[in-house]
Order: sequence, then C-alpha cells, then structure tokens
Amino acid sequence: MRQDFSTFTDEAVFLLVKKGDDKAFEEIFRRFWQELLDAAYRRVKVQETAMEMVQSLLVNLYLKRETIELRTSLRNYLHISLKNKVLNAVRAEVVRNTYQQHMLADNGLYQADAATNLQLKELQEQIDASCAGMPEKCREVFFLSRKEHLSYQHIAQRLGISVNTVEKHMVKALKILRSRLKEYNFTLFWLVLLVLLGWEIFSKF
Repeated sequence: MRQDFSTFTDEAVFLLVKKGDDKAFEEIFRRFWQELLDAAYRRVKVQETAMEMVQSLLVNLYLKRETIELRTSLRNYLHISLKNKVLNAVRAEVVRNTYQQHMLADNGLYQADAATNLQLKELQEQIDASCAGMPEKCREVFFLSRKEHLSYQHIAQRLGISVNTVEKHMVKALKILRSRLKEYNFTLFWLVLLVLLGWEIFSKF
C-alpha cells in the first residue's frame, strides 16, 4: 500500500529520505521530476540532455542524502543545484571549444613532441589496464556510457538494473581511474580523459 505523503512538506519528506526511506524518495521524485525537467529544458534546449541532468541531480540527492543539510527549502536547493549543473556544463563547453580551437590551429596540424607522445601511449595503456581491472558490471556500465554514449536510463534498461545502480557503478569506475592514474602529469591526465573518454567524465571527479 502506497504511503500517503499528501500532508507532508517537501522538507519533511526529505527527512525520511535521509533515513533511507525509499518510498519517500519516490515521492520527492514524483513531486519534482517534471518541474526540474522543464527548468532544465528551458536552459539547454535538448530533451535528452535535460533528462540526464535531472536524473543525475535526483540520484545524487539520494546518494548524498545523509550529508545534505538544507539551509533553504528543498525546492530552492534542487533548483540551485540544477542551475549549477547547467553552468558547469556551459563552462565545460567553453573550455572544450577553446581546446578544440587550439588543437585545430595552424590548419589543424597539431604535433606533440616525442616525450608527450610516449606519455600519451603509456597513459592509454594504464587506462586500458585500469578498465580491465574493474569489476565486470562496473566495467560494462563504464563502456556503455563512454564508448556507446548511452544515457544512464538507457544503460539501466539494457542491463536490467536501476538508474541508481548505474550511477553507483560509474562513480566507482571513475574513482578507480583517478586512483590508478593520479601519478600522471595533471594537464596530460585531463587531456587524455577528454579525448579518449568524453567530456562528461570531468563532472565526476
């Protein structure tokens, strides 16, 4: 039987979420999904991108529920978090465009020196080794996201698991990469992740 949350404020429902009440989280999802999706779409103008942003936002709300302390209403917290996600995406796009313009300078002929090429090759080998050492399901989720560019929702549907589980596997995969590759030159490390794995990886570190 579905619990009746109709008399609960958003903040009261979230207190139950913090205690691990999955039904309360479903209520938060029901209350805010469409509202946040509309707000995201107004900003990014791409439905799938808006859906993935809101999906990620709500999943993170659940994953971080125990450490979140509301200093405003839950609605304000969610909308501010969404706004920050959009701004981060815009900043990332600006940096990526700047990077691409730099790489395409001089008629698109970018020549890395021999030392850099060697580092790139070694780093790629370490990335491959890190991926090979991931737990099977974690590795599968990672490759579906980064190689086939599937959304978390599509990955969940293909593997028959929840979006929440997909998110947890991705976070674990990226932590493994960060741990295994932390000794590499910072700029080179991020450059390779950008080129080989896709821009969205930056948001997880």
